[in-house]
Amino acid sequence: MPEVVVYIAHSLDGLIADRDGSIDWLKPYDAADYGYDAFLRSVDAVVMGSVTYRECRGFPEWPYPRKAVFVMTKGPRIDEDGLAVFDDRTPVEIAVDCERAGLKRIWVAGGGWPIRAFLDAGLVRRMHLFQIPVILGTGTPLWPPGRKTWEARMERTTVHQNGVVETVHAIEAPSLRGR
Repeated sequence: MPEVVVYIAHSLDGLIADRDGSIDWLKPYDAADYGYDAFLRSVDAVVMGSVTYRECRGFPEWPYPRKAVFVMTKGPRIDEDGLAVFDDRTPVEIAVDCERAGLKRIWVAGGGWPIRAFLDAGLVRRMHLFQIPVILGTGTPLWPPGRKTWEARMERTTVHQNGVVETVHAIEAPSLRGR
């Protein structure tokens, strides 16, 4: 099975988009090097929800050239230009197809629901979280409710000069404590 990773920024109050669904609040932090280019080179496929896909389509250039891109959606296809596969399958089905295609590393880029779906399916092995020193107040949560409890083992923490706190966690089997 391919390694499934999460790499995402969130506000201090746990939001990934503002009240308008925008990620423009991240722009003041774009200039710093968080290792994104190396990370992107390390993945073979990108999975996202339809809201994240629409946000990416608003960028001047498509950010995932030469990557297999899957958009998890129950709705209709958003466009027909071939940049992404619009998919209503489960995370396990998507991961199995990636494995069959020889893809070894899947990035679940966002939003919160696709991340939660892959986590609840037991597929996420590593999370790279970037806590941005901004409090948005309202918006899209990184962590919608889930079905399972998971243990996260801290592998590394980096405090960047601009105040962004980067944490990398290995995700382990559900805890049996308190059950």
